[in-house]
Amino acid sequence: MKKHPWILCAAAALALAAPLVQAKDLSEKAARDEIVTMKDEDPAMQKAFDKARKTLSEFLKKAANPADGTDNYALKVGLSDGRNTEYFWVTDFEQEGDRFTATLGNTPRLVRKYSAGDEVSFARTQIVDWLYMDEAKGRMMGNFTACALLTRESASSAAAFKKQYGLSCDD
Repeated sequence: MKKHPWILCAAAALALAAPLVQAKDLSEKAARDEIVTMKDEDPAMQKAFDKARKTLSEFLKKAANPADGTDNYALKVGLSDGRNTEYFWVTDFEQEGDRFTATLGNTPRLVRKYSAGDEVSFARTQIVDWLYMDEAKGRMMGNFTACALLTRESASSAAAFKKQYGLSCDD
């Protein structure tokens, strides 16, 4: 089983520079745009993929006509260089049929043929998650892969992450 890096980056943390000190928990890793690894086959990650894919059409409709008080619409996609697959948040996405173009939001660590800010093209089948911010609810919507990653954190670290980003893993 191959581990793929999960770049966990909350929309608000995309612009933060990565200090040299290694982060201790998921909140710190998100703020530092650090790699987090988890097997794609992990049951929690499979559940996250499934939930994101089942709700993707609804998300895309919302993103096409954003409600007042919502912003930071993003997709998480798996991109490969032939050897490695790395997962990235992408923004400013446009859809044409089952193909998308978007702006890469993370700094690649393994798939070096891309750079943060590059325009990338990908198929709908490469989408594994989505998110947006709902300011009225004070919530981050989606980001199911973060919920999967939180299953490996202590209860206090998971609670702190959820509170910091307004993430609910219960719905």
